[in-house]
Amino acid sequence: MTDNNTFVDKRYPASKIRRFVTPFYLVATGVYLAISLHYFTTGIGGAMLLAVTLVPMAYIMWVLNFFFNGQVLYPRLGLKLNIAIAVIYVAMCVVSIIYMRVEFNALIYDRAGFFNTADKVIGAMMLGLIIEYTRREHDILFYLILFLMFYSVYGSIFPGILGHPGVSWTRVITSSSIEITLGLFGTYSQTGVGVIAAFFMFLGIAQGFGVQESIVKTFTGLFAKRKTLIPQTAVVTSMAIATCSGSGAANAAITGQYTIPLMKRAGFPALHAGAVEASASLGGLLMPPVMAIAGFLMADFLGVTYFEVIARGYAPALIFFGIISMSVFLFTTRFMRGKKSSPEPEVASAIEGFSRTDVINTLIFFSFIGVLIYLMGVLWFDASKAALYIALGLFVTSSIIRTVLHPGNVGEKVKEWARCFRGAIESFGSVTAPLILLLAMLGVMINLFVVSGWMIKLMGLLASIGEYHVIALIAVGFLIGVFLGLGIPPSACYILSAVVVIPPMTRVGINPWVAHFFLFFIAVISEYSPPTSLVAAVASRISGASFMATMMKTLQISLPFFFLTFAIFNWDTLLVDPGLNQVIALIVLLIGCLTAAAAIHGNIFEQKVPDLVARFFVLLLALFILFFPKGIVSGIALIPAIFLIIVVVKRSEKLAGVKPE
Repeated sequence: MTDNNTFVDKRYPASKIRRFVTPFYLVATGVYLAISLHYFTTGIGGAMLLAVTLVPMAYIMWVLNFFFNGQVLYPRLGLKLNIAIAVIYVAMCVVSIIYMRVEFNALIYDRAGFFNTADKVIGAMMLGLIIEYTRREHDILFYLILFLMFYSVYGSIFPGILGHPGVSWTRVITSSSIEITLGLFGTYSQTGVGVIAAFFMFLGIAQGFGVQESIVKTFTGLFAKRKTLIPQTAVVTSMAIATCSGSGAANAAITGQYTIPLMKRAGFPALHAGAVEASASLGGLLMPPVMAIAGFLMADFLGVTYFEVIARGYAPALIFFGIISMSVFLFTTRFMRGKKSSPEPEVASAIEGFSRTDVINTLIFFSFIGVLIYLMGVLWFDASKAALYIALGLFVTSSIIRTVLHPGNVGEKVKEWARCFRGAIESFGSVTAPLILLLAMLGVMINLFVVSGWMIKLMGLLASIGEYHVIALIAVGFLIGVFLGLGIPPSACYILSAVVVIPPMTRVGINPWVAHFFLFFIAVISEYSPPTSLVAAVASRISGASFMATMMKTLQISLPFFFLTFAIFNWDTLLVDPGLNQVIALIVLLIGCLTAAAAIHGNIFEQKVPDLVARFFVLLLALFILFFPKGIVSGIALIPAIFLIIVVVKRSEKLAGVKPE
């Protein structure tokens, strides 16, 4: 047995377990997919009924996925006992689905607030399963949930402002489970099963039919013609994959398997390769249309359409990739001292290995992204329906391309299509089940905040800080987001900080769009800041470099993004007013952040002291552009900023001594 949940037993090899479980896993995922498609096409039952059906289904998929990957839930208990436990978990979920659907109307209309014993048993059962999921996947959130449950019941023992009369254990359980508008079946789960899952269908099809792989190969082949630009392939490919990944770690896993070995073959150290890929992959959290699922929740918070979120989300995402591109280039020039700028012959041959199919897949993928924007932005389709249409469109188109261009006879073409279709289903299940369970877990946590009264007290405390000074409130909001981000995923960090910090911020006059994106940016920052970083863990595992060193180097490369996080309070038109004013703010903030990146990562003089002094004044100019009140003076400052960016780039290249072949 091992610590990574892999059961080591020669009698039951991973391949044998996988072969046995695969049919059950595919059936479970297929049922989930069929129910989702029925809802997306008809809307029958509503999101609440969908949630009570698909949250337990997601749990079944999550349990089966362990065995599907050749692992077990509890390695120390042995395979047979693990199978028995898995069967019990699956049976509990099936019972929950049947009961909640049969008693759905009674739970909402007849017995709301006066639940019978059977209701409470089902609620406790599903709550226990979600808590067990949390213990296994998010240990910090597990302890936080336990504390909040204890605090909700025994609030009377806490001193001062933290004290409250307490509620019963029954209230804690029912509000977190069978009160369908709250808890694990509440708003967040309903958003997940009713909207986000449609986008993950598109992602699953792109993965299953090799579209994502084609995108990486195509952009790598096009942009890695010079050795100094090979690290830029990580930026470009990550930016492309970010449109459908919604995850920094997933982005690093998809693109890093190509870009990191390529950088290492070109002579870059493992640490450099891993950190460059990790910093670029963070854009997977920012880039619409997925935006680490935070965009969907932001739309729900603000009561707007999802298109209104992504219309604002593209601007900071583009600025982020501009920052990373500049930082990576300047970071690379420091390594390229006296080295040739053209790749070695074996590297050059590796980067030109994309095919006609890869190019076609890439063009089709971005065409459907354009269709998605058109459907939501021009025709005003619901986000779920628009995502469903492009998913079906990509499925049909990819199926035709795969069968037509795949070599061989008809039987081989059909076999290849079946392999891709199965891969799409597997990919959909692997990304959707953990997401739905994460949202269910967050629903439980937010409910406990409300039931205990802790949220109201925290908001009151923050409001008093805001009355003291708005900058103090922003600083406290930043600290809360960073603290939460020390051990929880970005989406969870955003949700928990938003429900507490947003009301006091809006009360003191901060625009809701700015407040939400501020906390979203902090959640993104938490993904690559110490002591934990999933994206750095993935990149370091591929590169073979130290995890801590990769994380710290990623933080160093991404440092200019911190300036954008706070600059949006000054340049709120970036988020408040889509259109011409947004474009102007985008240009100003991009130039300001690029100037900051040039000051942090570039070189002007060879001697250390003059170089630091010169770069300090460049940084002051960047801060002036970003934080001086908007006006003609800020516009004039862009002229020397652009000049200095060019100077720093040229001087950095010259001091690095890059020799073209």
